[in-house]
Amino acid sequence: MSGIEAVRKIVETEAQAKRIIEDAKLKAKEILESASAEAQRVRQTAISSADQDKARILKEAREKAEADARSSDEETSSLLENYKKLFENRKEVAVKKAVELILGG
Repeated sequence: MSGIEAVRKIVETEAQAKRIIEDAKLKAKEILESASAEAQRVRQTAISSADQDKARILKEAREKAEADARSSDEETSSLLENYKKLFENRKEVAVKKAVELILGG
């Protein structure tokens, strides 16, 4: 191999190495962009899932609170009705006693 051929071979090898490096840089850039896009998709999916979970949890909590409130209202109405019946019974007994005392006294 002559000196000129050796120099030409070195120049070709350096050019080839430069192309390889540029190709590697381009490939690395593409990989980074792809990874960034994938990370963004994963992030959006996670946010969407979290929003759906939040909406579901809030809906369930609201439904439970409404059911508890209805149950409490029904219980309160039942207690009031029982107290009203008790009051009516005692009122009737008191009126009878008062009439007996007035008429008997």
